[in-house]
Amino acid sequence: MTENKGNYIRFLLLWAGEFISSIGGGLTSFGLGLYIFKTTGSATDMALLTLLGFLPSLILKVPAGVLADRYDRRLLMMIGDGLSGLGVLFILICM
Repeated sequence: MTENKGNYIRFLLLWAGEFISSIGGGLTSFGLGLYIFKTTGSATDMALLTLLGFLPSLILKVPAGVLADRYDRRLLMMIGDGLSGLGVLFILICM
């Protein structure tokens, strides 16, 4: 019974981390879109940024599914979130 409780707590911790990461990624994309619109006044530039924000997830879904079937999903999620964090840091440095 204790082992199941430990797995449940680990799952909740992983789920909470992914939830926070998803919210952060969405807010970053939204904030960048607003920044682009405020800076340029162009809805086209904002739409292009939004498209470029979603394009990698659309293109990489199938290869990511194959990788998730072959490797540890938790490790892949940590790598993906880490790379996402590096992308946000890169945007911060560029600004």
